[in-house]
Amino acid sequence: MSRPLVSIPMDLLTATEIDWDIDWRGQPGAESTADTSQVIYNRFPRWVGALSLVQPPAIIGRWRALRWSAQGRAGIYRLPMIDPAIFDRTVVPQKMASSLGFGFPVGSGFLGDFSEQAVPTVSAASAAPAGSDVVRISVTELDLVPAVGQIISADDWPMGVTDVSYEGGATFALGVQMPLRAPISAGDSISLVGTGRFEVLTDMAGRGGYGLDRVSAPSIEFREVLTR
Repeated sequence: MSRPLVSIPMDLLTATEIDWDIDWRGQPGAESTADTSQVIYNRFPRWVGALSLVQPPAIIGRWRALRWSAQGRAGIYRLPMIDPAIFDRTVVPQKMASSLGFGFPVGSGFLGDFSEQAVPTVSAASAAPAGSDVVRISVTELDLVPAVGQIISADDWPMGVTDVSYEGGATFALGVQMPLRAPISAGDSISLVGTGRFEVLTDMAGRGGYGLDRVSAPSIEFREVLTR
């Protein structure tokens, strides 16, 4: 039986707290006979996240319906990894529109992917194999150059930017962690708002009641799904 895939639009992620990180899934540390510590890493580290949301009445029903569609732990959430402290997706389009003088024309580096909200993208300047910790991108607008600590993604595989180096022209080299889980071809689209595929830890995750104010405040934890 295939697992249901549910895409979460950005306007449902009105978060009051955000926590994204890589779970390296290391084994407990131990000391060797040489008096040095040892840590053995699992082959499959993964991204994990926790969100605390606040939802007015207009959102509560939509969120509830998406949770029902996911069928608890059976479902896979295709989730934009919002991270406004590092990359504010709402400010960048405004700056771009101001500099361009009109909307978001074709080729401006934005895709209407989540509930008609612009998702900034860049393209891969060259191919990179699975396992690579460097990705080269082509950027035509300085406002789209990724920042250190930013979470980006290619084909729903998230990666964190650890270094940004200018290589001339429109090309920048990005150091990334974790290393690529899938190869990237030249010209592939890279989302500047990381997108991943996640599952919840319990069937009741994200359940949100509300009181007389009709505002819900659910909390939900995710872990990345590594099988496709």
